[in-house]
Amino acid sequence: MSRKKLDVRAATALVAFAVIAVTGGVFYAQSSTSSTADASLVLSRPDVAIAQEAQGPAETPDSGPAATPSATPTAKKKEKKPEEKKAEKADSTEKTKPVKAASADATKSTGSSSSSGGSGSTTAKAAASAANDEVQFGKTYDGIATFYGATGAGNCSYEPTGDLMVAAMNEQQYDGSQTCGAYVDVTGPKGNTVRVKIVDRCPECAAGHIDLSAEAFAELAEPVTGRIDITWKMVSPSVSGPVKYVYKEGSTQWWCGIQVRNHRNPIRKVELKGDNGWVTLDRQMYNYFLSASGEGCGGTVRITDVQGNQLTDSGISVKPGVEQAGAQQLPAA
Repeated sequence: MSRKKLDVRAATALVAFAVIAVTGGVFYAQSSTSSTADASLVLSRPDVAIAQEAQGPAETPDSGPAATPSATPTAKKKEKKPEEKKAEKADSTEKTKPVKAASADATKSTGSSSSSGGSGSTTAKAAASAANDEVQFGKTYDGIATFYGATGAGNCSYEPTGDLMVAAMNEQQYDGSQTCGAYVDVTGPKGNTVRVKIVDRCPECAAGHIDLSAEAFAELAEPVTGRIDITWKMVSPSVSGPVKYVYKEGSTQWWCGIQVRNHRNPIRKVELKGDNGWVTLDRQMYNYFLSASGEGCGGTVRITDVQGNQLTDSGISVKPGVEQAGAQQLPAA
């Protein structure tokens, strides 16, 4: 470097020292010849600055884009061990595995039905065996009795009759309509007993509760009482004549509903003889059994009561609303 340039650098240093003395020690000289960046030189030590100028600008290593500081420091993610990843994958597979639906035969509908019956889609599934029945022969139940203005009709879809020794069973022990047509002996607080037939359902009644007709209640207590404690049991009385069948209004060879009447024991199952064998019908809350495809409609019917007794009757044609007698009656329980 020539002496002339050194004299210039020395003069610059003297000016820097003068400025440092005035400004408190920091002097900024911006380069007008740099084409790479807006570099600022801090001349707290002019001698060092002069030496750096002689050597040329220092290279700044490329560290990539500047990181933006986070408000919350992020912890370094811990690498999972192979066995942890395997267990996590298995757990994820288990959670996304489809849940197998419960068997339809074990399902009971508790949906409300119109007391006048109808072609509602609610299907009631009765218990598969006597051990699972809500009401069983040989057992005595405790509960209460109230009364209502019965006509003999109700959720069981029977026609009104002149016999008003009838009752509505509580929701649970209605048992998906399986208790329809059952006979029950009810004993009141005075020890006297009345026999009633179940023709209706009481959705708001708790287990053990029987809603008697006003006429039946009057046999046990004064109506002004309104509510009494009772015990009751299901019985298998002798009934006049054979069982009867009636096809639901609107039934055809393509779709039909059938009901069993005048049976001494509750009915568990109804089957129709189809082209490929016996077809078990779907029980409804309004006490009809449906063949949605029409298979077996009009022909041979087989019924099974809660005791396992079976009756088979042929020639039961599709005559909606008309009672058709079978050949015999179910045996006593």
